[in-house]
Amino acid sequence: MHQQQSVSEMVEEVLERQAHYLVDRTGMPLEEARDSVASTPAGSKLKELGEGAHQHEEARYWQADVRFERASGRVRQGRTP
Repeated sequence: MHQQQSVSEMVEEVLERQAHYLVDRTGMPLEEARDSVASTPAGSKLKELGEGAHQHEEARYWQADVRFERASGRVRQGRTP
């Protein structure tokens, strides 16, 4: 992840890395590996994130907000962070 990278760019980087891993492991063509990765439940969620409301935010700020929201939720539920 790069300092100024957007959420959308981060998603594309993660999906591409996973596709290359699949190519290395199975020998399948890269385009097929990309499709395969994107069609998994996790890949689908990442694609939604990369195309959603936060897509243009810098990933580092979005990630900090996500961590804060998770910690706040745990505190509201009476669990320690």
